[in-house]
Amino acid sequence: MTSILWLIVAGAAAITLSAAGITTGLALADGRIDHATLAGIGADTRLRKAMSGAQTIMTASLGTLLGLFAGTVPMILMLSTQPGVPVVIPWAQLAVLLIVVPVFGALVAWAFTRGNVPLTRRQTLV
Repeated sequence: MTSILWLIVAGAAAITLSAAGITTGLALADGRIDHATLAGIGADTRLRKAMSGAQTIMTASLGTLLGLFAGTVPMILMLSTQPGVPVVIPWAQLAVLLIVVPVFGALVAWAFTRGNVPLTRRQTLV
């Protein structure tokens, strides 16, 4: 039974990390001009990496929390209506999903995001 729960955790982690990675990548692409402006005024190159990690941890934490809420609350309510069926909450697996997965995603995003951004041409208002 425990191995099945860990397989579910691995699947949920893969879904969470892929969604958070896509979201972070799109946010970095959308903010390219802003990052170029920050680099132009002397912002540290670590700022881009830090922003990437922060976006990933926020997205992964929020997605995991909402997913756990949407999955566990209905199951607990359904099991509590069945007489004689004990409700057992897998705290270790839930803790891994809520803490380890977002932190791991943030570390990976921080490690693989380029610190320096190529400067772009300035856009002029016509």
